[in-house]
Amino acid sequence: MVLERARREPRTLAIGIDASAPAMAESSRRAARPVAKGGLPNAVFVVASAEHVPDELVGLAHELTVLFPWGSLLRGTLGLDEAAARGIASLLRPGAAAVALASVTDRDALGISPLDDESRPEIAARWSTFGFCVARFRRSTAEEAAATGSTWAKRLSIGRDRPLWRLEIQRPAADESMADAI
Repeated sequence: MVLERARREPRTLAIGIDASAPAMAESSRRAARPVAKGGLPNAVFVVASAEHVPDELVGLAHELTVLFPWGSLLRGTLGLDEAAARGIASLLRPGAAAVALASVTDRDALGISPLDDESRPEIAARWSTFGFCVARFRRSTAEEAAATGSTWAKRLSIGRDRPLWRLEIQRPAADESMADAI
């Protein structure tokens, strides 16, 4: 997704963040190629966890996309892990939004309730403690999952055999109160 965004929008800095360097190694190599060979100087990859966001990235993002999170990133995306949620929140500048595509089922045995239509109020309440509002929470489609190009989504049959949810959170603009944002 980072490479596609960088290719599609050459004036946009696309930053990929993952706690696992091997997960980004191939994409990083492609981006580092010479431009004549398909390199993308506007694509950067950073090894970091949601709990430990580099200071250089704090408040930098106009938008953030989280695809198929797991572990503490999933808990942070849902506002369940305070350190990870704070890290996610710290990346966004005022007025910025984050979109997450997430899936949780009973068979995951994560100790997290499966996502459903009734999950929104709890997620919204948790994110409000970080100064964010939930702009949207809805069931995602198989087409949206496929559009990410994620091999993980394909392996899990996300959107077909496994429900996928789209969560959009918004940080109010600096001159906007939470009441105005909701």
